[in-house]
Amino acid sequence: MKKILPDKNACGYAMLFVVIVSAFFIFAIRLFVPDFTRISAIIISAVAVVLDCVYIPLYFRNLRYETDGERITKYSGVVFHTSKTAEFSAVRYTSAVTTPFSGHTGLNIAVLFMYGGRLRLMFLSKKDMQDILDLAVERGSI
Repeated sequence: MKKILPDKNACGYAMLFVVIVSAFFIFAIRLFVPDFTRISAIIISAVAVVLDCVYIPLYFRNLRYETDGERITKYSGVVFHTSKTAEFSAVRYTSAVTTPFSGHTGLNIAVLFMYGGRLRLMFLSKKDMQDILDLAVERGSI
């Protein structure tokens, strides 16, 4: 049983993304809404702080993937812990999403498509993503 954890750098980049998006929202709202109050900026900032300091670290702590070569299981969740299992033999096709500098950021996503659903495997290192896709092609009905 191989245990795969999310890339170490992905958590930091997800936090940075939340900060940039919240700063953009504050700037855009101040620009287009004339009665934008300081309270609204405080609320947006508070949501960003809760996401950065609580939700994202808890999500990354609970996110993991396990594979035994025949099936892959995704464990995730912050409040409600869930697990999703897919057999590689049921995989019909795969998709890989990589971002620029994905080797450094860890923002790689592998999607396994099966009849009746799909399994998204997010925040993988480039090597882990390639290993999972190779297993899906080797064992699946692709």
